[in-house]
Order: sequence, then C-alpha cells, then structure tokens
Amino acid sequence: MIDNFLSAPIEESGGYESQLADLGLRWKYIEQTLRMSEQARRTGKTKDDAKNAPGSQDYFTRVRELRYSLRTELGWEPYNPLQAPLIVNQDKTVGIGVLLGDARTGIPGFPHPRSKRPAGVTKERAVARNQDLQLPFEEPEFAAPDMTQEDVDAYSQMVTWYLLTHRHEARKTGVVTVRSELSLPDRVGYGGKIDRYQRRILLPPVEFESVNDYAGETTGDFEVSVEER
Repeated sequence: MIDNFLSAPIEESGGYESQLADLGLRWKYIEQTLRMSEQARRTGKTKDDAKNAPGSQDYFTRVRELRYSLRTELGWEPYNPLQAPLIVNQDKTVGIGVLLGDARTGIPGFPHPRSKRPAGVTKERAVARNQDLQLPFEEPEFAAPDMTQEDVDAYSQMVTWYLLTHRHEARKTGVVTVRSELSLPDRVGYGGKIDRYQRRILLPPVEFESVNDYAGETTGDFEVSVEER
C-alpha cells in the first residue's frame, strides 16, 4: 500500500480525509493537536512569561498531543532518533514529526512551503531516505543510541512525514488562523530548509478567536525557540 501511495502524483486539493485514511489516520487527531497547541500557546502570553514561552508551549504541545492521540487511539509508538520526536505506525513504515512552515503552508500549487528553520542533521537524513526508500537505515547517527541492529532493521522501510503548521494572526481582527498539511519531504534546499515534497495532504484551516479575548494581558506572536533536529 505504501509503495502505491508514494508513486501517486501530488494531489494538491480535496480528498484529505481519504488521503489521511491511506496512512491509517483521521483528521480529528490532527485537529485536536492544533487546538490543544494553540490553547497551550495562549497560556504563555502573560506579562510574567518569557517572550519565547508561547512558541515553546505550542511546539511541545504539538509533539505531545500528536503522539498521545496516535499512541492511545491507533497503537502507534513514539520514536526519538537523536531526540527528534516522531510517532511511528505499528508496521514501522510511516513516521510523523512536526515542523513549522512558511506562509505557503496549506496552500495548493507551487512553490511548495519552506520549513521555517534549517532542517538539522536528523531531518536531512530523513529526507534523504524518503528520496530512496531502499537506502539502508543503518547510519548510527540517525539511530537511537540504545538501538540494537534488530531495532535498526525494524525501521528500514520507514518514510518520514511532517505535520507542517503556519500560524497567522490578523492585525485588525486578531483572529488566528492555523493552516496545516501533512507532507512527505524530498528535498533540503537553500539555507538547509526543506522546500519540496513528494506528497502534500492539505488540511482544513482552523480558526481561533482573538488572542486578547483569551489571554488578556499581552499581544504579539512569538516564534518557538526550540531547536529542530
């Protein structure tokens, strides 16, 4: 099933539910992740928090909620190569991480969205493996330190997708829109940023009320400061 899915042309619009179903997923798990991460972001917007607290809370919650949902609902398992958090299906053929994207995230057509920050060594190796699914998964720097050769072999057919998100807060209304897509990258381009994908599953935008209505103390949109591996 995976081979057929990856060989299909990029489908830029519509049918996201059936595309997710091909991976054994449902939109409700991702939507819940986005809603929980936005809620967590807003708890870090008081005048006593560090300026990078909202973004950091957002990132950590996206990781946690996505992994929690898929682990408890579908039996997927957390996996942490070089501390780069993924959640992996039971067959160990699909891994999913989280990634910040630019303003093109969730919008069909070209150019594809770029990752907000350089990919880092772990994501670069994941992208390289996506380009050639027959590439042996035995690079020691991409495997967890406590993995045996049997463990390494178990992940040999895994491809790595990323849940890309882009958050926009309208200046006049304060309404927040989070656009997202579940995409399979195949190139790290200029500046070390992921900028092309074999497959993009465009997801519905999720809107939230004004940040001021929620937190009431501070305004502004701060980026996550956590280094992505």
